[in-house]
Amino acid sequence: MSAKSFEMLLELAFDTDKPAVYEEGATSVYQQFERAYKEAQKKGGKPSEELNFRFERLRLGVAIAFVKAFVRLADNEKSKEVLDVLQEAIKAKNAREIDKIIQKQIAKFDNLYHEIFVNEQRDYLLGMFERTLDAASKEELDELIFQGLELLPEVDWDAKNHDEDDIEPLDEDFLKNL
Repeated sequence: MSAKSFEMLLELAFDTDKPAVYEEGATSVYQQFERAYKEAQKKGGKPSEELNFRFERLRLGVAIAFVKAFVRLADNEKSKEVLDVLQEAIKAKNAREIDKIIQKQIAKFDNLYHEIFVNEQRDYLLGMFERTLDAASKEELDELIFQGLELLPEVDWDAKNHDEDDIEPLDEDFLKNL
């Protein structure tokens, strides 16, 4: 995978050429991760504090892409809070600070699962987000970026508008009998 692919994933998720996720830009974040990864490989593959931090920043970016796409489909204020937490964590100066920010507001992540009428695309995006949180290697993140690049162009961004139209009204006689 490449820095350009990561940048494209964020552009698709945010529906803009310049998503404001990282001050230094997505390409730079991916390149910093690759440098730290290669440096660790030269030293026998032992992860360093720098590599852990660069990995966490990249993983946060991939997670942000999937949550942003989910939010665009769900248009749920509580889900937007999760995006805010992730975007706050991206500003951290080390991996421990990222963990501290996330753990402090972990209850907000439950809000992603409170959608009453969840469509298939939202389910899939939520699954991609979960897999991102579980990712533990460069290869796993690269695969998620690739899958995101395949998925996001196929998303029906108007689906949130169709959901309400697809719900059949409850039978008034049925409601009276409750």
